Amino acid sequence: MEILTIIKGFIIGGSMLIPGVSGGTMAMILKLYRRLITSISSFMKHKKESVLFLLQFCIGAGAAWLILSRPMVALNGAFPKQMACFVVGAIVGGIPVIYRETKETKFSIWSVVFLAIGLVLVFGLAALPRNGFENSGAGLGGVMIQFLAGILGALALILPGISFSSMLYMMGVYDFIWGAVGNRDVVALLPFGLGMIIGILFLTKFLDVAMTRFPHATYMIILGFVIGSIWDILKEMPAAPAGVEIPVCIALMAAGFLIIYLLSRTEDKYEKNSQ
Repeated sequence: MEILTIIKGFIIGGSMLIPGVSGGTMAMILKLYRRLITSISSFMKHKKESVLFLLQFCIGAGAAWLILSRPMVALNGAFPKQMACFVVGAIVGGIPVIYRETKETKFSIWSVVFLAIGLVLVFGLAALPRNGFENSGAGLGGVMIQFLAGILGALALILPGISFSSMLYMMGVYDFIWGAVGNRDVVALLPFGLGMIIGILFLTKFLDVAMTRFPHATYMIILGFVIGSIWDILKEMPAAPAGVEIPVCIALMAAGFLIIYLLSRTEDKYEKNSQ
């Protein structure tokens, strides 16, 4: 049993509850992203290892969803500016971690191109109108919408820089999905869950191949996703910080940066000692 995997799963699951925050970004920062992708895409080749790892991760993420779904939504509603600044600081602190994954020794013109592709894709998704779908209840139409929302939710769940909660907002199913989670309504979540499973299986296979064959291009595009997500988070603010909020937000942003920076340094030392 890897307790660290469960803890990371809890952190990633908790981060997904905040609109504008990507669970994939947190997984990348916590150096769990590639292992998640490989465990799912190569599940049949390494069943025992994959099941054990994914079970531990899901225990942590699931616990975060069950425990934090209500308080996190309430906290974000009461202090949206402070939460946004803390998360932005954490993402900025994780950018060097992601850049190291590109294995780039010299920043080239292609680096700029791939980074720009990631930025354009994120801004394009963010520009889509909110409530593109409307949940139509428990009928066949509602089930199909939830299933499709699950497939698109998988895109946000897997790709760093694309917020899972923001994607649910865009599709108009945010309140329904997190409400069902908070009320432990498993039956209502079945169509959404099935759509997510199908989306995750197809997308992880594609990403695993891309990361293996084209690591520099793939990680630079992902870095573009992550940097672009900062704007999406700041956009969720109802207004700019003012008065006493300014030093508080600056302090929280610095705290987010410092926590992730120290966490990444600890991870680097742990990896060196385990080799």
